[in-house]
Formats: sequence, structure tokens, C-alpha cells
Amino acid sequence: MLCSPVIYCFDTSAINRLLDDPEREPVIKAILGIGSFRITAYNVLEVAKTKDEDRRPRLINLMRVLADGKRPLDRPNTILLTYAKAHADRTSSAPVNADDNLDSLWIALNQPDLVDEEARQEALTWATQWEHDFSEVVAGDREKFQALFQKVPGEWPKSTASTLRAYLNKKDECRSLISDVYGRHTGTSLTDSEYPVLVREPAWPLYFSGYAYAVHQRAIQEHNFSGSRNAGAIDLGQAVYLTLCDRFVTNDRAQYRALRLLNVLNTKRHTQVMRYDAFRSRLLVFA
Repeated sequence: MLCSPVIYCFDTSAINRLLDDPEREPVIKAILGIGSFRITAYNVLEVAKTKDEDRRPRLINLMRVLADGKRPLDRPNTILLTYAKAHADRTSSAPVNADDNLDSLWIALNQPDLVDEEARQEALTWATQWEHDFSEVVAGDREKFQALFQKVPGEWPKSTASTLRAYLNKKDECRSLISDVYGRHTGTSLTDSEYPVLVREPAWPLYFSGYAYAVHQRAIQEHNFSGSRNAGAIDLGQAVYLTLCDRFVTNDRAQYRALRLLNVLNTKRHTQVMRYDAFRSRLLVFA
């Protein structure tokens, strides 16, 4: 029996590690020898805001080699909207790398000299605003949560897993949130019978559970709650990519912890979340 090619997806932290790897070429050869690589919109956006003018084009050229002619995967929220539209239209076609708004990213992969200081500032502004808005949502009620649980300490969730379970058990609230997104994008209502059909696609619970994960880390837990110590919006949004690859590799410890936990919701495929060093060691053993 022939094995299916392995699909790899990297967080940008892992792409940076790969660029600096003294055995970069054998690693790339091994990746492309046994599978394929999916560059993501977040990869290109994050690399675009790299300040070092020498490093930035080297990273883009590396991504171009890894992409091997394939367009970057769309942003996670765009992928969800694509799934919503496909469901509403009763079609099985739901392309995950066809967002016309990201044509500039595709151009950047093929013409890295176009990613100049102006483009870097645009990417930096976008990422900063996205992380700020996310932080407002997940950490904005920290004082209220702390005051509440100090009054009833017996109900204080002591683990992220317990907070995720509590969130997922609020089925009416989960449905209301997803139905609202669905309705605003498609212009149609999600019926009682259609809702469970839609959320069979695990990208939905993965994406929104990322917010629940962050609420625990940033607002509910007593210690180590700062934004710098925990996975942010871009880190957690990539949980959606777990449904589109077989190996997700990161060099970010906080993201690794988060995606390892969220991956239990990935009913679509048996994706492995790996740290770069573990991925590299395993890959080169068989290279």
C-alpha cells in the first residue's frame, strides 16, 4: 500500500529556524521528498514585517521554494467564511487558498523585492491591530473574572482544559456565535438541522475554542497571564490549519502548548503538532 504524501505546515517561528539551520538544504530536500508544504497567509504577513532588510527577502525566497508554486492558504477566518458560503450554496467546493484580497501575498512570494519598507509597515500595523483587538476580547474582563472567582474559589477553573470543556458544553451559546457569523456572511439563517452538519467541519470549534483557550490564559488563571507569555491571535488562529496538514511545526513554546491541546478537537485528520527540533531530528533520521 502506498502512503499518502505528508503535508507540512510551519508557523513563521519554524520558518525562521529553518532559515538558520546549518542543514537547511537536507531538511528541505527531505520535506519535499516525502510530501508537500503549505505556506500560509500568516507566514507571508509575518515575514513581511521582518525588520532586517537582508533577512526578509531570504525568508521570502525560502517560502517560495517550500511553496513549490502553490498559493498560500487563506487566513483562518477567511477559510471559515468560505466553508460557510459553500454550505449555504450546497456545494462541496470550498477552496482554501483563493482569496482575491490576498493576491498581493502571492505576488510577494514571487517578487520579494516588492516587499519594501512601506509594505513592512502595513504588515506590522495589521498584525499589531489584530493582536490588540484580540487581547481586548480575551483579557478585557480579567478583573471581573478574578473578582468573581475570588468570591467562589471552588468554581475557579484550574486548568485550560476545564475552561474549554465548560465553553464547549454551552451548546446554545456556541451555536448562537457561529450562527451569527454564518448569517452575516451568507445572508441566510442556519437551521436547527443544518447547524450540526456545518460544525462537523472541525475548523469551526478549533477556531472559536482558541478564544476560550486565550480567555483562560489571559483572564481566568491567576499567574503568568501576560500577553508576552501566552499564545496570541495569530498563534491560536492557526488551529484551523491543523485540519489542512499532517504535521504542524512551530518553534514557539506557547503556541505549541496551545495547539497540542486544541488538536484534540481536530476530528478531520491525525495531525501532529511538533516543536522544530523534534521535527528536524525525526526527519533527518530517515533522510
